[in-house]
Amino acid sequence: MKWCRLSIILMSLILLAGCMPLRQPSPSADPQQTWQERQFALQEIEDWNLSGRLAINAIKEAWTGTLRWTQRGDEFKILWLFPLGQGSVELYGNPDRVTLRAPKEEPMIATSAEELLGTRLGWSLPVSGLRYWLLGLPAPGLPVVKSSLDSFGRLLRLSQGGWQIRYLDYKWIENFALPGKIFLEHPKLRLRLVIDHWQLG
Repeated sequence: MKWCRLSIILMSLILLAGCMPLRQPSPSADPQQTWQERQFALQEIEDWNLSGRLAINAIKEAWTGTLRWTQRGDEFKILWLFPLGQGSVELYGNPDRVTLRAPKEEPMIATSAEELLGTRLGWSLPVSGLRYWLLGLPAPGLPVVKSSLDSFGRLLRLSQGGWQIRYLDYKWIENFALPGKIFLEHPKLRLRLVIDHWQLG
C-alpha cells in the first residue's frame, strides 16, 4: 500500500511538472557575449518553416495577407495569400534562378527575387537578406550600419542594406529564441510581420 501511494504521489508530481510553463532565461550578465554565442547557434539552422500575418505599405498602395515561408538550405519557397479576392503570389528558387507564379498568369523567371518582385508587383523585397533577418541574424555580405541588443543578447534593432529592422517580440522554439514580431522599414516600403508558427528542420 505504501508503494502504491508513493507511486501515485510521484506520478502526480511528474504530471504537475509537465503542466508548468517553461522557465524563461534570465537576462544575460554579458549580452554581447551571449549574442556572439547566439549567432553561432542560429547560423546552424538551415531548414525551417514559418507562417504569419503580413502587412505591406508602399508609397501609394497597401496589402495585408498571410505569409508562408519554407527554407531548405539555399532553396526557398514563399507564398503570399491576400484576402478578399486579391489573389496570391508564389516565389521559389535558389540564388541562381527564381520563379514567380500568380493565378492565371504565365510563370516569370529571373536570376533574383528582387528583380521579379519589382517587375511584377512594383515593389521589391531583399529576399536573400530576409532569410537571415527572419531568424534574428544580420545578413552575411552586407555591412551592418547599426545594431542594438536586448538584455538577453538578442537583436532589438538592425540597420542593414538600406533597411531598418526592429524586433518587437521573441518566442521560444526548440530551445531557440526566434522572432515573433518584426517591423521592416525602407524609404519606399514598410512591412509588419507577426509570426504565428515556427518549425525547425
